[in-house]
Parts: sequence; C-alpha cells; structure tokens
Amino acid sequence: MTKVVWAAQELTRAVDGMNWDAARVRSAVQELNTSKRDAGTAALDRALQVLLDRLTRWRPEDADGVAHVAISAGSLVESGASARALGEVLLAKVPEVLRGARRYADRCLRELPSLAADALDDDTDALTMADGRIIARDLFRAHLDEDQPGGHALVYLNEWVLPTVAALTRDRELLGRAIADRELAALADAMADSDAYWLDVLLGVQQEQMWTVLCPLQGRGFRVMLDGIADNYVLHLLLADALMPLGIPATANPADVVAYVCGEIDSCSRDHVDGSWNMYDYRAAGYDLTQPMAVPISVWISSMGHPRDVPTFDGVRTLLVGPQEPVRMWNPHRTFEALPSSIRVVEELAPAQVKSLLARAATAAP
Repeated sequence: MTKVVWAAQELTRAVDGMNWDAARVRSAVQELNTSKRDAGTAALDRALQVLLDRLTRWRPEDADGVAHVAISAGSLVESGASARALGEVLLAKVPEVLRGARRYADRCLRELPSLAADALDDDTDALTMADGRIIARDLFRAHLDEDQPGGHALVYLNEWVLPTVAALTRDRELLGRAIADRELAALADAMADSDAYWLDVLLGVQQEQMWTVLCPLQGRGFRVMLDGIADNYVLHLLLADALMPLGIPATANPADVVAYVCGEIDSCSRDHVDGSWNMYDYRAAGYDLTQPMAVPISVWISSMGHPRDVPTFDGVRTLLVGPQEPVRMWNPHRTFEALPSSIRVVEELAPAQVKSLLARAATAAP
C-alpha cells in the first residue's frame, strides 16, 4: 500500500464518530499532503476513492470532521486525481451543506444588531461570517444544541466549497451541469457573502455564451463567444485583445499577459494590464459616449463586477464600449487558476443591424 493511500485511510478513520480526534485528523492530513507529492496518478486516484467512499456516506449529523475529508480530496484533485469523481460526489452533498449553513446563519443573525462586519470591535471573538456580519464564537455556540448539523455546515463551509470549486474548474461538463442547476445556484447565492463566495462566483461563469458587443463611435458591432469568463477585468482584457485586430481602437497588452490570463501559461512578464475602454450596458445607447462623465453611472459596467450582471437586450447580454475615462490599470489575474478563459469573435454585424440595435436599445432603456 502506498503512503498516500494509507494516509487517506487513516484520515477517514480519524473523522468517524461525534468526538473525532482533531490531533489525529491533523496528523493524517499532513501525511496525506506530504505523500501526495511523490505519488503517481494511479495512487492519487486510489487515495481519492478512499476519501470518496467516506464522503458518499456523509450525513449532516456527522459532526463535521468529514469536512476535512472533503478538502483533502480537493487537494488530491489539484495534484492530478480525478476531478469528475470528486465533483459528482460533492454536487450531491454540497446543497445540503449550503441549506444547513443558511439555516444556522439565520438563527444567529436574528440576535445580531444590523452592523457591517467592519463596524464591529477589533477584539470581537469572531468564528465565522454570513451576510457580511461577523458571528462571534459565543453566539455560535449558544445555538449549537438546537441545530448541530447546521452549525457544523456553517463553520466548515469553506472546507466543502473549496474542493467543489477545485473539481468543477477541472471538469468542463460537470461545471456546465452545475451552472445549469438552478437550485444549487440559488443556494450559493443565498450564502454569497460568506465562505461560499467563490462557489457563487463560479456558478455565474459565462461558459459558451454568445454576447453582442456594440461600438457606437465606430458604427460597428459583433457577436462574440465568451467561455470561462468569471469577472469583468478578464472580460475587458480579452475583449480588447479580440477586437483590436479588427480595427476597434484598444490598448495593446503583451501577448504573454493575455496568454497568462487565458490560462495558457503560468506566469507573465508584466505586473499590470492597461485598460482600453469604458464598458456600458445597452441602456447607454442613448448617450454620447465621447463624453463619459455625462453618461449616468447606473449604465456603466464596473470592472469589479461579474459578467452575469450585464443585462440582456433581445435576450442576449449586450455590451457597449467607448473611450475610457478615467484611465484604468489592474493586475493580471485568473479568477480560477484551473479554468481556461477565452473570447472569440463569431461574426461582425451588418452596419444596418448595428444602427437598428442602437436605436432600439436607446428607446428601450428605462
């Protein structure tokens, strides 16, 4: 038996029972993380299967030492074990975790004043957070006898969410299923301002989604395909890189910066991205984009937002671009390390079609 498989077995034994041994769990996790470095794919998959057998038997009442099994399984996937195998199991379990976390958060938050997390004293004995509000250790413990499964779901939410993200970002078909799962999306959205944040973001990724991009000052428009796009910084960079060769004015960024953001290489030569435009939703069609400061901020697309927030026009997410003001610059990044991102132009619209779209968008805007 290889060390990594032995460590997986030891971990599953260590988490069993309501009074599982935290020191034994830490030791098993450390051994697993050490031994996986020298393990081949076959050994990693065998170790993963040991963990999956325990995850499959998980129940909300398990007093959640099993959360350590979940996140350890995620670390094996990051090292090369089967993302599909882990993802299938977690997609069956995570909804119950999210429901329990929401239930327990609501129980605690009912007793809290309406304060943002940053309004609390620095010496608050914080245990976790939900809806942007810190839940102190004493408050959390006060309700544990009433709903132990929910409490464990909330406090160990991170240990369930991170391996789910690791699996979904490495299996395209599984990610598509998760994005299309309305119940899962609603549960993640309900816990978006907590340790479930990254799952909520991931479920909003644009995977093979056709968009309309209009360039009013040039009288041109395009249908573009977005894939693996999770945030508007990446949207901005990759869209500029796709449209600039077609004659749309944009700022050139080094090819290796673009390749890094797309997930094609592991590092790049520069620590910043130069922006190209202001981005707007379709409601900006009635404004003069040469005067950005005169365009209502309500129709701007924030670089810090997410593509799923861009509203649709004619049933398609529609983006307008114009000269940037102020000038923008940000660090090159990949929202999810294992998720490739791309934007490609599918077709250019006829000038008459662009004119019609802009005219109708201007009159349709509320």
